[in-house]
Amino acid sequence: MAYQKTLISIFIFMLGSLFSFSGCGKSAKNENIVKKTDDTPKPADMITKAYGKLLPPPDDKIYFGAYADFGPAEDNVSEINIKRFEKTAGKKIAWAYFSNQWDEGIVYPKEKVHEVYNAGKIPFIRMIPQMGTGEDVHDQDPVYKMQSFIDGDFDEDLRQWARDAKADKIPLLIDFGVEMTGFWMPWSGLYCGAGKTDGYGDPTYPDGPERFRDAYRHIINIFREEEVHNVTWFFHPDIQRLPDEEWNSAKYYYPGDDYIDWIGLSVYGVQFKNEDWILFSESVAQSANNISQITSANKPVAILEFGVTDGRSDGTKSDWFIDAFDTILNTPKLNIKAISYWNENWENKDGSYTLLKIDSSPHSLTTFKSLIQNDRFISKCNFEELAQ
Repeated sequence: MAYQKTLISIFIFMLGSLFSFSGCGKSAKNENIVKKTDDTPKPADMITKAYGKLLPPPDDKIYFGAYADFGPAEDNVSEINIKRFEKTAGKKIAWAYFSNQWDEGIVYPKEKVHEVYNAGKIPFIRMIPQMGTGEDVHDQDPVYKMQSFIDGDFDEDLRQWARDAKADKIPLLIDFGVEMTGFWMPWSGLYCGAGKTDGYGDPTYPDGPERFRDAYRHIINIFREEEVHNVTWFFHPDIQRLPDEEWNSAKYYYPGDDYIDWIGLSVYGVQFKNEDWILFSESVAQSANNISQITSANKPVAILEFGVTDGRSDGTKSDWFIDAFDTILNTPKLNIKAISYWNENWENKDGSYTLLKIDSSPHSLTTFKSLIQNDRFISKCNFEELAQ
């Protein structure tokens, strides 16, 4: 959620008909693949089975995960923070979301993965191709250019990452280059060709998104070559596109149905004092069709990041929670199969504070705890189980 610390104003556009599909998930086509029944993670050093993709939850259930405030770099993973969030929320989480920063190289975060898994949660890793965690983004990263991934400059490190993940046998959820439709990310298409069509690849396709798409495909292809089966791949745009231009539509960044297992989205409410209050449902209602055009396949959908600040005079966090949960639970066309709350507070450059944590006020906490107790929200993930 690095962009939330830099974004000055938010223009939310419509989610559209993406969610009209059924979201039944990826079917198990191999006769040796069966649905895992004992889905309680065991300590990492006790894994004896091979697990495949994350399956959608049964019936009308929804996985409940969270980013449990792992520090400014989003990677200071600790079981203490996980347990603290669960105690505060009054409910266990299915996964713990954290960032794999590549400022010191592309390295599999084994210690952090084991910390999460041994705490009884599924590790959800955000691959962050960026040097440092600076707040002001005005260009593509000086090292991790999308073209450099395409050219194979990082293949050796990526192969080792893949091999280490395979050796661990732990089921992993991964997204690469989150919120690519926003200018706040250095991997945004804005910085690697934008809407031009004559500098790379297909002359009818916008170069910036096309480079991101092909970089993500390249990474997934490496994992396939290394026969890594314990990873579920997410494609994670923001609900908004900034700049708000056709070439910056999420559909152009999408690696394709053959590569991606789940569609993920960030849907935030107000973050900063100069923004107008907007409810979760209003954000959905104001969206356009560019998100709906990502895929027509039955991909399960996850709200991977959501939240709103507290202390506003034009709207309450409690009301925003009520509206968000009502929209998630009672709008069939959304077909959301997972949610993941972003639990963090921070100070902005102007001295103001953004207060996303669920306990930012007693009333907000009471409301969240009440809503999350709905038995449709579940805390254990189901995976394909692979024959060894």
